[in-house]
Amino acid sequence: MRAVLLAAGEGKRLRPYFNRPKPLVRLLGLALIERNILTLRECGINDFIIITGCYSTEFRDYLGNGEKFGVSINYLHNPDWEKGNGVSAYTFHKDYRQDEKFILLMADHLFELDLLKAFLTEAKKIKQDELLLAADSRLEEVFDLDECTKVKAWENYAVKLGKGLDDFNAVDCGLFIGTGSLLEALANSIARGAYALTDAVNLLAEHGKVKLHFIEHSWVDVDDYPGYKQAERILLKSLVPAKDGFISRVINRRFSLRITRLLAATAITPNQVTFLSFLTTAAAAVSFAMAKPFIGGVLAQLASILDGVDGEIARLKFLKSSFGEIFDSILDRYGDYLIVVGMVYSWYCATGHTMALLVGAAALTGMPMSMLFKEKFRNVFGQPFIPEIHDGILRYFPANRDGRLFIIMLGGILNLLPATLILLAVGTHLQALIRLYNVRKAT
Repeated sequence: MRAVLLAAGEGKRLRPYFNRPKPLVRLLGLALIERNILTLRECGINDFIIITGCYSTEFRDYLGNGEKFGVSINYLHNPDWEKGNGVSAYTFHKDYRQDEKFILLMADHLFELDLLKAFLTEAKKIKQDELLLAADSRLEEVFDLDECTKVKAWENYAVKLGKGLDDFNAVDCGLFIGTGSLLEALANSIARGAYALTDAVNLLAEHGKVKLHFIEHSWVDVDDYPGYKQAERILLKSLVPAKDGFISRVINRRFSLRITRLLAATAITPNQVTFLSFLTTAAAAVSFAMAKPFIGGVLAQLASILDGVDGEIARLKFLKSSFGEIFDSILDRYGDYLIVVGMVYSWYCATGHTMALLVGAAALTGMPMSMLFKEKFRNVFGQPFIPEIHDGILRYFPANRDGRLFIIMLGGILNLLPATLILLAVGTHLQALIRLYNVRKAT
């Protein structure tokens, strides 16, 4: 399937804030149109048509032929872009292939990845003479409802669309799966002097040909500066994975997302942040070994926060890689090892008790078990292990890495290294055994 992105308008409302075409405005490190291209690439779409108008040269200079994004980009110019977005959408008829389905979207809208994946799955079900429209019926959650195109829906079909509708139960998200019937409707509406895309959609709706897909994820029309800030909030919120531990979700993300927001506009890579997190754990280990537990504890928690930033940047800027995932996992294990060794060394130097060595050995064998269990669970069952779902009440037990480093922080600040190591040793092994029991019971 090919993607058609409408990028023909002038975008006046963002001009006072950004001196560039609206789809080229950078949002957390990537231009809006670039983010749409990369998100669709994640859905398996690699062939793009950009409909230009007011800023044709700027888009060609920025995007090129798409090679740097790993996709193919071609351009169609609409000299009559001022008439309306329906004329821009109709420009695609010059390159349309008989009986093809295509995804059509506004270049300045933002859609979550899962929204696009679900929408494309639904696209397989529509008939050749139908139009699929993404609609949002969660009206209380719609941003800037007054500016949205309203939809009067009956079951899964649109009856009528319009900005001025008084009787409506959904809004148009600016996302379509089009067929030849849409281009025919556009030709008819333009011939009548109606130049908006909504005019053509209404022609199809009159014949019951506009099927609705009600979305369950976030989107926003980045039309003005408040819309831009809303898009930023949506993106940052989407970076929090379901597999987060309790401490990460409640504490760490409050800080890591702020750091990610600051770093997004820089050239810093996820792997560089991973290495910085490792260096921070090494500094924490040295602090513990030098009998400076307070500093060690604070650095351990900082390392835990930075451990979330690398993944956030990778997801935010489409920089995920197989090597990066392995690199992060390996350095996390080395970091944990160094911190425990530093704590054990401090305890042993202060007391000379061999108990320090035994407890340290127990902690070192138990701490990798959480990650090992999750990886084996994913390999065996073909799905990720999500503490919120699979751990039950155990999800509040701080034995995952975020929880362990939080305990280490508290132990360092309170100068209770023996108690901290004992808690780590008992907690990590207990979590592994309970998870093993639960899997045995479930299977």
